[in-house]
Amino acid sequence: MFTKLGQLFFAPLDAYEPAGMFTMPHFIALGICFVILCLAFFMSRRLTWDQVQHMTRCFAITITVLELIKIGYNFYYGYSWIDAWFPLSFCSLFIYATWFSGYGKGMIKEIGDAYIVIGCLLGGVGFLLMPTTSLMRYPIWHFLCLYSLLFHMMMIYLGVLYMIHRRVVINKRTFLYFGFYFLSSALICIVMNTMYGLNLMILREPFNVPFEWISQLQANHPVAYTVMAVCSYLVGPGLFAWLMSRFLNNKK
Repeated sequence: MFTKLGQLFFAPLDAYEPAGMFTMPHFIALGICFVILCLAFFMSRRLTWDQVQHMTRCFAITITVLELIKIGYNFYYGYSWIDAWFPLSFCSLFIYATWFSGYGKGMIKEIGDAYIVIGCLLGGVGFLLMPTTSLMRYPIWHFLCLYSLLFHMMMIYLGVLYMIHRRVVINKRTFLYFGFYFLSSALICIVMNTMYGLNLMILREPFNVPFEWISQLQANHPVAYTVMAVCSYLVGPGLFAWLMSRFLNNKK
């Protein structure tokens, strides 16, 4: 029985019909994620900043272990191309940010804090609304889908906690640290995409993005698409986090 469950939970690509985007499995998963987040925020309303920092360190270890399982899964089935396993998407920066914020000191910690308070919210919400990766390739009960949903819920949860405690203020300094962290990672992605024909951070071409004009832009003006993608990663999370911070402060 457990062997069968394991075979289903870690089934290879294309073994079952994928959950898809804007489908019933997607909407049900979205609703469950919303309920879990609401309960988590309610239960965390009295956490201290030290407890949040301890949770950040626990998240760092948990996510790293799950990410290693994901990498092992890909290599087990021969999905060894770099795009399939190398954790260097925009949301994957959350993995390193938890280590920086939870265990780092000085500037390293500030970089981790900046990503968590700025990059996590829109990154997490964006995936839950438009899961262009795992849900488009695997059934909803697959390990990669459940891990993706959990991962992005953790991003939202931790980002909101950092805002509520207001120990990390969104200002020019925070945005500069976020921008430095993202642009350094994006530069690595662009170099690797150019050298090896990869699509890390979706900077070379859109992947399952349900907007035809974006695909047309990339086809006709690939450099313009990359510039637009980089600017979107910079401006979108910063603006969204600032608005969310203002809202939470007013409510508080």
